[in-house]
Amino acid sequence: MTEPSTSLTRGFLFADLRDYTRFVESHGDQAAAELLTRYRLLVREVIARSLGAEIQTEGDSFYVVFTSASAAVNGGLAILEAAAAAGSRPGDVAIKVGVGVHAGETAETPEGFVGSAVNLAARICALAGPGELLVSDTVHGLTRTFLAVQFVPRGRRRLKGIAEPVLVYRVLPPTAGAQPVRSGAGARGRLSGSRMLVAAAIGLSLALFATGGLVGLLTGAGPFGRFDTFSSPDSSSSASASSSGDLGTNSADPSPALTAAEVELLRKLPAAISEDCVSGSVVEGSAGGSVSLRCQLPLSAAAETVWVDEFPTPETLAGAFSDAAARTRAPPGDCETMPLANGTWEVPNVHSGKLLCHPEDDAAWVVWTYDDDRVLVRARRGGGDWEALHAWWRQTAIFWRAR
Repeated sequence: MTEPSTSLTRGFLFADLRDYTRFVESHGDQAAAELLTRYRLLVREVIARSLGAEIQTEGDSFYVVFTSASAAVNGGLAILEAAAAAGSRPGDVAIKVGVGVHAGETAETPEGFVGSAVNLAARICALAGPGELLVSDTVHGLTRTFLAVQFVPRGRRRLKGIAEPVLVYRVLPPTAGAQPVRSGAGARGRLSGSRMLVAAAIGLSLALFATGGLVGLLTGAGPFGRFDTFSSPDSSSSASASSSGDLGTNSADPSPALTAAEVELLRKLPAAISEDCVSGSVVEGSAGGSVSLRCQLPLSAAAETVWVDEFPTPETLAGAFSDAAARTRAPPGDCETMPLANGTWEVPNVHSGKLLCHPEDDAAWVVWTYDDDRVLVRARRGGGDWEALHAWWRQTAIFWRAR
């Protein structure tokens, strides 16, 4: 009879370099090899200090096991801290790392640890952006009263090979904000520094308007015509998901002026978009959707204003996107390398749609769709910095709360 394998609850950590392939293409093999060496050295130093076990390293990916969930979380934060420090000096190449952690029972066999917990940790790592540590709800439940860290909810995600959606949290060290972030009502009612600046700016604008000092609203252009770029005076501000403006599940209280359909659409938005949203049906700039929102983002965001339109049929959505692409004359291409391009995007088994980027009137634009939900989203950034806008889009688009 075969001896049964032992089963213990452990913390599983995966860490990957972000944009490594792009770095190889733009800087060459030698520079990439040097970056990879620096990255591996710092991760292994952290693993040794944290008493983790390096199970497998392949290319720029690390698979590490810890004796507890809290040790894995601390190890992940230490990796991000070391990476940030390694790229902080002038002339240093930034080491962009994404980390994912899950905890669970696995069987230890001669070939290593076997179980779905390992696969889930790897899938969560794939969601993490540069400088991010994402953990599962299991890790949150095991460590939330033990670790002095912040947990920022990032919504339920459908992960490849995982039957049920997984609630994911971003972990931040306690020094990253004034107060730990909690889900529910306790997270509301606090304004971050950026939102205080936005509130002050809107207050000043309204005061000028009341005294006749504000001649008119600023206007801009986009692939669907003219629109105003200031929030309307009756727009209501809602609490952000975190004091640092991170992406996550939208827990904002919807404006009472919104219709039921607009409230439903608002609740699907990533928290990075849903800072201050008003009905798109009462302001210029709608793409023609049956339900529309316009959201003014904080001053610290890479995008300034976002328009969201939900269409009644896939055909009307496709038509609206095609009209925008035709008007901008964007050629087929990749928005990651071209400021004017028309293509597609996909997060396997999660989201897919069309993607358009283009410059117009000294502004950069990115337009994308969620085909399954018949939604088109447009984001604008003044100054024409399309690379910053595209980087913001990459970190924002995936956190749509699909039906």
